[in-house]
Amino acid sequence: MKVNYLSKRDAGQLLERIRRFSWAEGIDAGKPRNVLRIMEDDFTLYRILGYVICERGGAIFPTVHEEYNRELLDRIPALVVDMGAVPHIARGADVMRPGVRNVRGSFKEDEIVVVRDERNLKPLSICIALEGSERLKEIEKGRVAKNIHHVNDRIWRLVRDLRHLIERGQSP
Repeated sequence: MKVNYLSKRDAGQLLERIRRFSWAEGIDAGKPRNVLRIMEDDFTLYRILGYVICERGGAIFPTVHEEYNRELLDRIPALVVDMGAVPHIARGADVMRPGVRNVRGSFKEDEIVVVRDERNLKPLSICIALEGSERLKEIEKGRVAKNIHHVNDRIWRLVRDLRHLIERGQSP
């Protein structure tokens, strides 16, 4: 693991990359200060403007930690799954169509979606949609979203374990 702060130029470039996503619209237009970067073997975490963002395999997405990313997670279209699917998805399983109870928002194939449980609407995972929202309503079975980050995975545990570092030096 490697931890450092980004230069002002690199922080600005990162913010511009993040702002290209629909879920990042409206993020504070100010210049980011004290952008923390935590690099692991196969992913990188950033603490930028109070949010915790992950970059993995070319995808950039907020982590499922609501204490940092509630606002961003609420902007991302969601798949609401039945409670029977929750333990499987929380262990990294992909989302299968029979478990999807509701689709919130619209999305296209290969876009990021949040998977939420039907009881509390808590975010369980971040997935890449394998079907668009319109097509998803038409099909009855099959895999509909690929799980790329979920509760209690390496990313989630690292954010939890480094909370003291992530929360230090945040600008309001």
